[in-house]
Amino acid sequence: MTELVIITDKRGRYFRWVGGGIYRTYLSPVTGGVSDSLDDIILSPTSTTDAPIYSSTSRRAQQFITPNKNNLALKDVSLRLQRYGSPTGTLYVELWSDSGDLPSSKIADIGSISVPTISTSYTYYTFTPSSTISLSPNTKYWIVATYTGGDTANYVLWRRSTTDLNTSYYTATFTTSWTREVNDFDITIRFMFTNITYSLNMDFIYAGTGERRLKDTGTKTNVNLTDVRVNGQSVGTSLEETDQIPQSNSYTITYYFTPTANSYSLGVSIQRYLYYAATSITLDNLYCSEAYIQKIKYGPSGGLLRIDDSPDSDIIGAPNETIIFQDILVPFRKLEWVTGSGEVEILGVE
Repeated sequence: MTELVIITDKRGRYFRWVGGGIYRTYLSPVTGGVSDSLDDIILSPTSTTDAPIYSSTSRRAQQFITPNKNNLALKDVSLRLQRYGSPTGTLYVELWSDSGDLPSSKIADIGSISVPTISTSYTYYTFTPSSTISLSPNTKYWIVATYTGGDTANYVLWRRSTTDLNTSYYTATFTTSWTREVNDFDITIRFMFTNITYSLNMDFIYAGTGERRLKDTGTKTNVNLTDVRVNGQSVGTSLEETDQIPQSNSYTITYYFTPTANSYSLGVSIQRYLYYAATSITLDNLYCSEAYIQKIKYGPSGGLLRIDDSPDSDIIGAPNETIIFQDILVPFRKLEWVTGSGEVEILGVE
C-alpha cells in the first residue's frame, strides 16, 4: 500500500502600496496652446478739410473692413470733432451694415455726446459701446455720425482728409439719400477679441488604484480665463491636481477666455497625475493571510504610519525618509497613514 502525501507551500506576493493622499506623475506633460493678434484701423490725415454735420446734412459715414479674424468685437471708435457756433442737441455714433458700398441699416449704437460739450477746436472723442458688438471677419461696415440739430451757422465738424487715405474704403454723406465719396475721415477704429475657446485632447490610459488627476502649468499673456472644463465638467479658472475630474481613458480640456489686449497667448502644459487617496489598507484588501512590511518611503511631508490601530506601533518618518527592514519581519493586519503619506513595500503570503 502506498500513501500519497500532498504538501503545498504558501506563495508569497510582492506589493507596493501608495497612500495617504500622494501624487505621482504619469508620463510626460501634454502641451499645446493658441495665440493671435490684430491691428486697429487708424486714418490720420495730414492735409485736411472740414465736413459739417447738421439738420440738412445729418449723417457722415466712414466705411471699413474688419480683420479676417474670428471672435471679433468692436472695442471703441475715436472721431476728431469740432463745434462751430452754438449748436445744441446730441450727436450719435452708430455701426451700420454695408450694401453696395453704401450704408444700409443701423446695427448698433456705439455712443453719443452732448454737442455743446464739443470743443471749438478739433479734438479726438472716443465712443465706447455699452455692450459687446460682435463683428464678422473680413466684412464691410460703416461708422456713422448722426446729428439732426443745428443749422448752417451752428453745426459739428468732422475733420476729413483732402486725399483718399485707403483706397479700399469709401466715405458717404446723407442729405435726402446717401452719396458715396472717397476721401477718408479722421478716425481710429479699435477691435478686440471676445469669447474664445481652445481645446486640447489627450489620452490617460491607466489601470490601477490611483485616481486620475491633471494639472496645467502653462503660461498666459493678456488672457482672462473665465472657465476650464474637463470632459465638460467645470473646474473653475485653473486646472490643479487637487481638482476631482471624471475618470476616463481620454480627456478634452477646454479653456474659455477673453483676451485683454490685441495680442494674446495661451500656453498649455498639462501633467497627468495618479492620486493615491486611501489612508489605510488591510489583509482583506491584499487577499493575503499574512503580510509583512519590507520598506517605508515617506512622502515630501513625512508622516506617521500606524500598525494594527496601535499607537504603540507607530512608525514616524521625516520628509522623504526611507526605512528598510532587512533582518526583521514586521507583520501587520492593517496599515494606516494617520498623518502624511508615502509608499510601503509589502510581502504578502496567500
